[in-house]
Amino acid sequence: MNRKTYPLNALRAFEASARHLSFVAAAEELSVTPAAISHQVKKLEDYLGCPLFRRRTRGLVLVETGQLLAKELHSVFLTLDQAMEHVMETDKGGSLALTVAPTFAAMWLIPRLQKFYAQHPDIDVLVSTSLGLVDFQRDDFDAAIRLGHGQWPGLEAIKLFDESVIPMCSPRLLEGQNAIREPSDLKTQVLLHNQSMDFDPNAPTWQTWLDASGTQDVDATRGMQFSLPDHGLQAAIDGAGVVLGWRFLSAKDVQAGRVVELFDLAIPLGSTFYLVYPEAHSRRPNIVAFREWVLGELRDP
Repeated sequence: MNRKTYPLNALRAFEASARHLSFVAAAEELSVTPAAISHQVKKLEDYLGCPLFRRRTRGLVLVETGQLLAKELHSVFLTLDQAMEHVMETDKGGSLALTVAPTFAAMWLIPRLQKFYAQHPDIDVLVSTSLGLVDFQRDDFDAAIRLGHGQWPGLEAIKLFDESVIPMCSPRLLEGQNAIREPSDLKTQVLLHNQSMDFDPNAPTWQTWLDASGTQDVDATRGMQFSLPDHGLQAAIDGAGVVLGWRFLSAKDVQAGRVVELFDLAIPLGSTFYLVYPEAHSRRPNIVAFREWVLGELRDP
């Protein structure tokens, strides 16, 4: 049986353009010029005898035929990528390169990592911490743990847990002349601020919490600023002030009595921690092992 010859370069250019709705983004992904992408898409449209996009000033819009083809091609290329991964996975099975949000690494992953290694001594783990988003096609990482909303084209995102914030302090601040008993008592305390969520205008701040509690006589702009939540938490443990702590990630410090939660009013963080990796990597033995271990740890902490 003779197979038909299809314009594979044009199909790849179209599939990337359809995912991004941008010739520029598709060109960056495929390491060619936008003009080359546009030429390949036009070549495919001529081959099919119908348009696939409407060109707009602000980008591309898929027509009905383009939507159908994009859906089918995504599945085809995913199957192709998985086939190639399956052939090459023997070279990757002995290692696992992770890029992880620094706070998650410090407060959750690293204290537990020896348990993963005990279960999988044949997998060498590399942990790199960064707040930036990794490009899996360019950077040599197998998976990432990201804070966001779970929508990253071409990536499989496994939700790990939701997070919320609540005031926390050392037990020492509940004693003495300036002991904290109600929210208004915060006016005599140093507020510890976390700057790591400044990129998200909807992330809760001290002002958010004070407004929700109905507290009006506390200046939310004063205090100490920290670039990462675990730094602020450590300052709270040391008695430097009151932090708007990340409740899930701080659970062990609360259980151990190093800090206490105040006032029983928690505010959702809004963003969620996800384990993410390219869809084509989903069957890699190292990814499967790490995914199952993380989810198992979260079920039985």
